[in-house]
Amino acid sequence: MKILISACLLLLLLSGPLLAHEDTDNQKVGYIQGRVINVDTGEPIGWSSIIVEDLNRSVTAHENGEFFLRNIPAGEHTLTARRLGYESTEITIRVAEADTTHVSIEQKETIFRSSAIEVVGRHYIHDDPTTETERVISGRQLRQQLGRTIAETLGNEPGLSRQSMGPAPSRPVMRGLGGERLLILEDGGQTGDLSATSADHALAIDPMTAGQIELIRGPSALTYGSNTMGGVINVVRGQIPVNMPDHIHGSGSFQGETVNSGLSGGASAFGPLGSFAYRADGSIRNAGDVSTPAGTLGNTAITTHNGSAGLSYIRPAGMVGVSGNFLNTEYGIPGGFVGAHPSGVNIEMYRRYFELKSEYHLDENWLRRLDFDGTYAYYHHRELEFGGQVGSEFGVLTSTVNAKAHHRGFIFSKGMIGLRAEMRNYSSGGFNFTPSTTEQALAGYVFEEADFNRLNLQAAFRYDLRTVRPGEEQTSPRIGLIRPRTFQNYSASLMATYDLSDGLQVGSIFMRTFRAPGVEELFSEGPHLAAYSFETGNPELNEERGFGIDVFTRYASERARVRFSLFRNQFSDFIHPVNTGETNLSTLLPVYQYSGERVLMTGFEAGGEIKLLNNLYSAGKIGYVRGDIIDDMEVMPLVAVSGEHEPLPMIPPLSGKIDLEYRRSDLTAGASMRLASAQQKTGQFEESTDGYAIYDLYMQFSFDNGPMLHTLSLNLENITNQEYRMHLSRVKSIMPEPGRNVKLLYRMYF
Repeated sequence: MKILISACLLLLLLSGPLLAHEDTDNQKVGYIQGRVINVDTGEPIGWSSIIVEDLNRSVTAHENGEFFLRNIPAGEHTLTARRLGYESTEITIRVAEADTTHVSIEQKETIFRSSAIEVVGRHYIHDDPTTETERVISGRQLRQQLGRTIAETLGNEPGLSRQSMGPAPSRPVMRGLGGERLLILEDGGQTGDLSATSADHALAIDPMTAGQIELIRGPSALTYGSNTMGGVINVVRGQIPVNMPDHIHGSGSFQGETVNSGLSGGASAFGPLGSFAYRADGSIRNAGDVSTPAGTLGNTAITTHNGSAGLSYIRPAGMVGVSGNFLNTEYGIPGGFVGAHPSGVNIEMYRRYFELKSEYHLDENWLRRLDFDGTYAYYHHRELEFGGQVGSEFGVLTSTVNAKAHHRGFIFSKGMIGLRAEMRNYSSGGFNFTPSTTEQALAGYVFEEADFNRLNLQAAFRYDLRTVRPGEEQTSPRIGLIRPRTFQNYSASLMATYDLSDGLQVGSIFMRTFRAPGVEELFSEGPHLAAYSFETGNPELNEERGFGIDVFTRYASERARVRFSLFRNQFSDFIHPVNTGETNLSTLLPVYQYSGERVLMTGFEAGGEIKLLNNLYSAGKIGYVRGDIIDDMEVMPLVAVSGEHEPLPMIPPLSGKIDLEYRRSDLTAGASMRLASAQQKTGQFEESTDGYAIYDLYMQFSFDNGPMLHTLSLNLENITNQEYRMHLSRVKSIMPEPGRNVKLLYRMYF
């Protein structure tokens, strides 16, 4: 609460210059009025996003292509237009004081699936114009892939898989790295849940009202956290408005599927209110038990209610805003496998999340913008046995404060300097005996970028200090001395990208990461019924350090687009739970203890798309990773090691996807095949899995109706009702993955 109060006071201090501004008539501002048209036909293009890059502002064009931006500071600005099915267009204009600047933006239809932007240059995202996204999932692709969870939505992306204990508690895994090594954010802020600590804990984000999902790797990932070897996944909802709309915009969605009799719906609205802008959204999800080719997987139902509201005061010099979010969910963990409760476990989870945000634009040549945000999350989680008895209970309070200064011409051509503070209070109950603990963290970081003709360089450096302090110091006969621990170290990254020729790039990323062990890894002690394990911490754990190398090439032409990456990640003191082979006699649960190992992970990713005929395209994706526990870090080879080393458990097999697709501006239809090889390289007490090939069909259609855009997405998944098992599923021993599924999504924009 001290951090939250300090955040409020600092927010008021930073927003003082905004509140002190007089009416816009006395300011050096102007207006932009424009229209977006098709460069080939001259017809208007509706629903394009118009972004003022340097001001972090945007607006959506009307159905007739017209748009209006007000209170734009006088001077030179860059406008970018983006629209599904069209190439992004960038123009530079000069806004005159107290005058309206008229512009016309021409966009050209693209042969590629523009809903999935694979960055081949510098792509600025809405939240931070000095970070680069590797991939953006939005528009048609997001609607096609939209699932019950973020992990299900991203499951078919190159290098991504999902770990699960049923449909609700599933979490993405990138290049074999999940949990704390893959940072998942909502609007750039941490979620405040416990999904990274255990496979039975669900992520506190529902994808129904997501606008887009960003995948971030490289130096820019370190601006979000020190342990981002796996990368960053940012779910963009825009709960705090940063732009002043000219009228109300919004959307409404409805989704149904047959495999679990699931129904879900959501709506959002974004509009002006004088000098304020507001945004509100909400969603409801209700699904029953999942059907598989081998029968029904019991106790897998899920019910979720989610909503948010935000209000911002927006002036030419910046904005200040607040938002509140709630999520309530109930879901089941199936039973029936080794160590599991015969009837499974039910989980009740809720989160309350509040955010304060401020932006202030400066006239200085080198210091361009100051950002400040503060968050407060209250998370509660109960695990109930059948009959209502509480097995485990967790509560977490998380407060964060972030401050960033964006600059130009300071070290490199542009960059950012930031500070972050966090306080986290953890407590547990039921039959879990992990002590109440307070975590405090402080971090400083710098990100820089520069262009040297054909060469682009990005670099980041971050230093973190974290203290983990239990409520009282004590000695446990099972795990040892429980005492305060302090960890500190640095993270760094460098990325170089070189344009060999038009459309062909090569590059490499070097990363050094740092991760401090968490409360559960240090001090846990007792049964965790929903995870079907007796968990014991290790108070002597050291900090985890990783070093990674990624070499990649990208090619894009009028008919084809290809990307290939080869990576190698090595870790010292890689923290993970190890099955000891013992069984706790009082609970009959297998005993897991956290340990630090030397680990080597190597692999590759590839993806591409080619135009076969007019309106006919083919695309493919493939990813592979191998993980090994290594005895001697000094003799680690540059490539995968021989079979004499112990395999790291829970590593996904070689997997991929092939698509054949017909596209028009208003219609997409295609067929896909999802593939995975057998996984025989398993850790101790881990089951192997067979390979599989799954076939899907899909179709999307859109049409305008006055001021509204309507979209319809139909997916036929696993059309042959094939029985298959995913290696990262904890319930694969009792039931296969879902069977044939018909999924329909209707979404309307206005």
